[in-house]
Amino acid sequence: MSKIMIQRVCLYLLDDKDQFAQILTLERERLLDSMRYSREISDIDTGSGRSEQEPTTEITEYIIFSIDPTTFNQDFLSSDTIPIPSIRTSFNPNTKTLTVKMVTREHTQIAFAVHRAIDKALARMGLDEAIHDYQGVDIDVNGRQKQADMGWGPRRPPRGCPKRPSVVLEVAVSETRKKLRRDVDLWLDPVRGNANVVIAIKLSRQRAMIAIDLWIWDTVNGKSINSQHIEVSENENDEVKLSGGPLVIPFRLLFLRDPQTSQETDVIIDNEWLQKIAEWGWDMQFSNSR
Repeated sequence: MSKIMIQRVCLYLLDDKDQFAQILTLERERLLDSMRYSREISDIDTGSGRSEQEPTTEITEYIIFSIDPTTFNQDFLSSDTIPIPSIRTSFNPNTKTLTVKMVTREHTQIAFAVHRAIDKALARMGLDEAIHDYQGVDIDVNGRQKQADMGWGPRRPPRGCPKRPSVVLEVAVSETRKKLRRDVDLWLDPVRGNANVVIAIKLSRQRAMIAIDLWIWDTVNGKSINSQHIEVSENENDEVKLSGGPLVIPFRLLFLRDPQTSQETDVIIDNEWLQKIAEWGWDMQFSNSR
C-alpha cells in the first residue's frame, strides 16, 4: 500500500476491498482530528469558535484511489457487495480513479433536513409519494459512476426519460467552492440525461454560516447558471440573519412535466425551513460548544 500527498488529496493504489475499508478508517480519523484541531485553534483566537475568516489548516474529505475498472466492477458494483455507510463515491473508468467523499455528521444532517423540507412541500400538493429518493445511489454521469448527497426524481418519468434524479443535492464542509462548482457542472446537463437542478450547500468550517445556491441548466446558452443565492448566519448573540429566500425549485424541472392541477406548483422551501436546515447543521457542527 503506497500513499502520495497531491494537492491536499490522498492518492492510494488499491489492491482489494479489505484494504479500502482500512484506509477509510485511517483517513476518517485524520479528517475528524484535523477538524477538531482547527476548531480548537479558532476557539483560542476568538474565544467563540466562530471566527469571521476560514482557517488556514488544510482539511479535505476526499480520498482518491487508483483502481482498474474490472476490480471496481467486481468489488464495488457486484450484487453481494456490502455497502459502506458515510461515503459518496465517483468512479472514472477513463482515468481508473475512484474518488471517495467522506460524509460527516454535518453532511448527513443537512441532507436529511433538505429532504424533509422538500417532502413537506410536496405533501401540501399531494405529491410526496410521486418521487423517488436517490441517496448513495450510483448514477452514470457522462460515463462515470457518481453518488450525490441526495437526489430526487419522478417515480414515473415521461416516456423516453430515464429513471434518475432530476434534482441533486451536494453539501460541502471542507470542500472548496471551486470543487463544489465542478460537481455542479458535472451533474447538470439534461441533454445528456443528467440533472436539471443542483442545490449546492457550503458550510463555513468555523462560524455558524451556510450558503445555499440553486443551479439550473440554461438551455439557450447550454451552460449552468446560478439562479438563487441564499445565506443563513447566526451571530454570537444567537441572532439569525437570512437573505435570498425562499428556495424555489421549478415544478417542471423536478417532475419533467408541466403542472396539471391548480395544486401543482413550484416546490418552495420557505425561510422558516431554511433556518431549520442551517440550525440542524450547526447543532452537529458545533455540538461541543453550542
